[in-house]
Amino acid sequence: MTSTLGPKDFSISSWSSPRPQSEGVSGNDQSTVLPTVLYHSLMDAQRQIRLLQILPETEDQTRPLRCRLQNFSLDDLNSSFQNTNLDLGSSARQQWAAFRMSEQLASLEALRRTHSTRPAVELYRFVWGDFAALSYVWGDTADDRTIIVNDRIVYIRANLDVALRAFRDKCEFGDRFMLWVDAICINQDDLDERSRQIKMMRDIYASAWSVVAWLGPESHHSDSAIQLIQDFANFKAEGCIDQIASSLEANPQFCGTMPWIALQDLMDRPYFFRLWIIQEVIMGSESTWVRCGKAVIEWTKFCAGIAVLQEHLWLVKDRCLQTALSTGRNYVQRAWRTGSLHLVYQDLSVLSKREAKDRSAFGFERLLDPANSSDCTDKRDKVYALLGLVHPSVAHHLLPNYTLPEWKVYRDAARAFIEVDNSLDALREGNPWGSELCPSWAADWSWPGRIRWSRTGQKVWGPVYLFPQNEDCVYDTQYQASARLEHSVSFHDDGSLLCCNGIVVDSVSGLSARNKGYFSWSQETIVRPSRWQSTYGGFDDTAKALYRTLVCDRVAYGRRSGPQHAAIFHLPSNFFLGGPQFRARKWVFLAGQEGYYFRWAQFRTNMRGFPLGEHLFDDFFSDQIPENASEFVFTEAYSCFDRSCKKRRFITTTNGYMGWAPDNIYGSDDEQTRQGDLIAIIFGCSTPLVLRPRGDHYQVLGEAYVQGFMDGEAITALKEGKYARQEFLLC
Repeated sequence: MTSTLGPKDFSISSWSSPRPQSEGVSGNDQSTVLPTVLYHSLMDAQRQIRLLQILPETEDQTRPLRCRLQNFSLDDLNSSFQNTNLDLGSSARQQWAAFRMSEQLASLEALRRTHSTRPAVELYRFVWGDFAALSYVWGDTADDRTIIVNDRIVYIRANLDVALRAFRDKCEFGDRFMLWVDAICINQDDLDERSRQIKMMRDIYASAWSVVAWLGPESHHSDSAIQLIQDFANFKAEGCIDQIASSLEANPQFCGTMPWIALQDLMDRPYFFRLWIIQEVIMGSESTWVRCGKAVIEWTKFCAGIAVLQEHLWLVKDRCLQTALSTGRNYVQRAWRTGSLHLVYQDLSVLSKREAKDRSAFGFERLLDPANSSDCTDKRDKVYALLGLVHPSVAHHLLPNYTLPEWKVYRDAARAFIEVDNSLDALREGNPWGSELCPSWAADWSWPGRIRWSRTGQKVWGPVYLFPQNEDCVYDTQYQASARLEHSVSFHDDGSLLCCNGIVVDSVSGLSARNKGYFSWSQETIVRPSRWQSTYGGFDDTAKALYRTLVCDRVAYGRRSGPQHAAIFHLPSNFFLGGPQFRARKWVFLAGQEGYYFRWAQFRTNMRGFPLGEHLFDDFFSDQIPENASEFVFTEAYSCFDRSCKKRRFITTTNGYMGWAPDNIYGSDDEQTRQGDLIAIIFGCSTPLVLRPRGDHYQVLGEAYVQGFMDGEAITALKEGKYARQEFLLC
């Protein structure tokens, strides 16, 4: 029987509990039943956890591993650590080392590196020693291995067995520096304990001296992939990455061939696609070490190397891989699968840096994106696997309960964020199209139609020489459609109906073609408005509103768009026309967009005859780039449009506005925004919402962008008596 009660994707028969419970061993005899106890009850009031010691093997290395499992309290700090007023977070590790050693020793880079994976004995923080935490995936459900824990037979999967053997071979975790492994250290047959320990995940991973991110055993020259990532980070630190990029452009084999194949294989490992590792790596932050077989790299270096690939080598990496594949005889030619690269660069790296700096709690949409794109067997874990990253007040409302149906877990998550944040922005993520039949106002965390790169808070896609990253700069990209107006919210019908207030400002009159999947559009789904008169004014004013709409009025670094972004009207409608102009101007990034330009080209093709009042959409555009054009502005406009149009359809409204409405790229033609759907400003929500009446109730279809309603204009009109406040019961 398959378990639906994770914390990882295991089956009950593969959990680390004995099979059967009475089984025990003595010496080499696995038939003797011993009165040993595998699990002693954990004392929650003392913040107890279990830790594993891996015992040395002096005879046959193929015999089952032997381990000891004991209870320890995270409150049992040694007296010196208690007197430092430091918490147990990873950022305190170097401060603790400096406190216990001389300043000269504590500042030595080599010594910091030595103590980063395990502390010296004099640096142990607890009276009982110290510990590391393991981050890993289980692997094949049909491949069980046997180990001996507290003289009892325990069954684990092969990936964990390989990891523990690797640690034993290097004499790791055999003394007072021990290891926390969720599958063994939590009694997986005790559902109550499992729920309580899941709540402690933040403490466990953040308190560990180090976190070992185990990618699996060495294979396909994985050591060369780790070395390539290390080299990328070093090239950047030494200020020569631009020369490396140029050299790879000229010769894709400049850094060798095998490392590129190995890197593709490494980043395609299951580790990067499993949901639970997100919390584990982020909590470990700067104390995390990536390990594959015998190859080890610091997490910060790993992220720095992946950042180089994303920021400097994104276009050339394809040629490097294809060249490498063409020289090998035993590899099937294939393109990069980039999901894991995006996860490390956009989520794990960013969030772990933030965690190391201030141990922040993360917001609703910031967690929804990586959870949505990662895999887990139990869909409830889309929420539960990230509880360590949310504010404690939110987590308090979301006690893991695997008896609840998935839709109730998602509903409760939305409600918890709404109540704790005192904001209705979670409604922006709702729609009625998910498979779990959630209330439409509650985001379905497993809905496949989310596209993370559509958010205006995302970094603008483009080269670093045009868009240098400033991690210390915080930009306010948020809209204020409801102008922070005081709001109220209540829940009815056992929490499934949400009651709020707002105003209806308009309705949808026209729609561009919908996406069918990520790469194609359905031209027959275009809905042309019968009569549309621009509320913005004449041709020039309508043009201004149009270019602002196309980039959602937010460009690089969170700035609002300006007159220069009318450059989008001169962005060639296809790469056949644009490529030669980009190359002639030596605009390297745009010249390399042949494989990515399809989104702008398809949008322009489908919108040519779309009516905008007395004009057609195409009347506003030219395929000729002006002589004095700015590479920065054209790249910015191109990239911001690319962000705007994902998961959205261009719309016109009954009252003469234009904007974007939700697109359901994997749904049927019926599961879409429709002509006649309402556009509402809900008090407490920063963007307009598209709503659909359902009797006395309303369905939420998702957030909308409407040029002219994004910054409190409707609230000003409300105060002038142009709109009527009303109550909405969202179902």
